[in-house]
Amino acid sequence: MVYDEQCRMGYPDHVTVQAPREGAFTALRPPTRPSLPDSIYLLDDSGNADMSFFGFIRVPWVQGWSDVHVAWTAFLEKLQVNPHFTYGAGGPLHAVDLVAGRGRLLHPEAGPAPTNRQKSAAAQVVFQGLEALAKVPGLAVGAVYRHGATREDLYADLVEMLNNQHAHAGTSCQFIVDGNGTERALRAAHRRLPADRRHILGDPLLVPARQTPILQAADFVTHAAFQSVARHPRRSFMWDWYLRVFPEAGAPMNLGRV
Repeated sequence: MVYDEQCRMGYPDHVTVQAPREGAFTALRPPTRPSLPDSIYLLDDSGNADMSFFGFIRVPWVQGWSDVHVAWTAFLEKLQVNPHFTYGAGGPLHAVDLVAGRGRLLHPEAGPAPTNRQKSAAAQVVFQGLEALAKVPGLAVGAVYRHGATREDLYADLVEMLNNQHAHAGTSCQFIVDGNGTERALRAAHRRLPADRRHILGDPLLVPARQTPILQAADFVTHAAFQSVARHPRRSFMWDWYLRVFPEAGAPMNLGRV
């Protein structure tokens, strides 16, 4: 740091500091570290005209985040040597496009239309991604849905349900949600939690999946879970993927209101 000589003018040669009275500082406390979550949830939504749907991945913080990142990165590296299509590092992966045989992976700007074999291989990418996630220690998945509900209403009930679960366990968590940062209704769901019984820390972190590869993993989980409930006839090949890969998760939960 550079000192200006003029800045030192006008100051006394010495400063007398009055000794504090006994107990003058007893109310002060050393600064505390901010609370850190025990778990991180990565969430994505799905649904159709009749049903809203959310799926999620839950990993322990901090080791679980590192483990899932390593596993998903290794999975993406294998895609780069897939003989059926060309995948570039950092490219977008959307489960709904892969299983439908559309999207940039199969339809580059220049080139022939994909063959049926390429479409089948692209759909299998989703299943292979699920298998990669299932091997991550401590990782858990879940999904909820409701017929005739808005995305925001379902999210609010999911927040309340998970907050209650963590309150019962005496743990805390944080949410990372696929979004563009403008979803005020999702933030409102967190802020409605009672301050004295809040175990979901802070607002949801809203990040586009294209910027966070692990959110693309949550997209895979969500779409597989959604098809296990929606059972679209053209997706019959994946109706059992969710429960086959994650049998301990159980079927997606219907959060229907009575």
